[in-house]
Amino acid sequence: MKPIKLFTLGLSFIFLSSPLLAQDQPLTPTEKAQMLETVKNIKGNVKKGRYGVHSSAISAFRAASSSPISAYEFYLKCYKEINFTRKGAKESEYRDWKSKNKDNLSSREHSTARRLQLQFLVLTLRAAQIPKDKSKEALVPELTTLMDNCLSAYPHLGKSKRILHSGATGSTFAEVYELQSTLSALKNWPRAPMDISGIYESTIFPIYRTPERVKELTAAWDKRISQEITLVAATDSTEAEIDFTNKTLPKLKWAKYLDLLRAGKKRVALTAMVSLVKSNPEHQDIDAWLEELEGYLSGEVEPSSFEDAAKEAETLAARKKQNGGTNSPANSNRNDAQKALEGLNLGGRRGNREIPKDVDVDRIRELFNRR
Repeated sequence: MKPIKLFTLGLSFIFLSSPLLAQDQPLTPTEKAQMLETVKNIKGNVKKGRYGVHSSAISAFRAASSSPISAYEFYLKCYKEINFTRKGAKESEYRDWKSKNKDNLSSREHSTARRLQLQFLVLTLRAAQIPKDKSKEALVPELTTLMDNCLSAYPHLGKSKRILHSGATGSTFAEVYELQSTLSALKNWPRAPMDISGIYESTIFPIYRTPERVKELTAAWDKRISQEITLVAATDSTEAEIDFTNKTLPKLKWAKYLDLLRAGKKRVALTAMVSLVKSNPEHQDIDAWLEELEGYLSGEVEPSSFEDAAKEAETLAARKKQNGGTNSPANSNRNDAQKALEGLNLGGRRGNREIPKDVDVDRIRELFNRR
């Protein structure tokens, strides 16, 4: 560039900058109000546009999930768009890829898994359309039914099982509609249909964790435990079943009883806790459970509140997301559940509380000492 041009650019910069410097004054209330109104209008337009994209995606996903064949054909279209069309690849390259992967892609295992993934994405998009201050409770029955459907298909999916553990928001379907940014910001919602621990801890249990909804909370716990048992049975691994029965299942039960204790069901919870420690004297958490239980019975310890448990669950969920989300097989999924339970199972605080009046302490201690 010639010196004269550099000089001209320099003068231009000086003259352009001077008015800006002169105008560097505090905004007036009127100016702030006008700017705020502009921001609100932009925000409203962004929401409208996003809602339109979500509605379009819901319609497409719902139609594609009507059958395994539809899901297979839709997956091919989406994959082609992302990996070939948008990259300017030749049609022959796509045909070569399709031919090489035909057996896997057209298999019933793969098509069924993709169909279930699409159904989960439909629910996820519907959840994203619910205002942040509103409950997602209306979607819970459909979510639990979808999990049951996934578990029914699970033993027959072969290597395609991994699809149901992978984050659906990062799938080819979501990528075509550019949903990652909005769906990744969705709170209190799972990322995969087989993230059983995450679904219950982040989405279902928080709805029912109040003393007034203890019956629904108990039913939700029973459903979760039933689904966890079904999942481990579907792995067809004796070692996994033994590990689950001896380690994870007692943790799940302890967490359930602790929730009942928080909800005020002291007789039921404490009696069940005593029975649990009697049946699992070799469990890795037995010492902590015994100490905790003695504290509850003596009145020296009170359980952490539902609010404290929710904060711990949020911390664990954030840590899990930071460590790679839900891209894990069943065994890893159960390990995540175990880690979450380790944070939520225990925890009470010392205080000068009286022994609950409705608890037969002598009877419970008699059972306790007989283990």
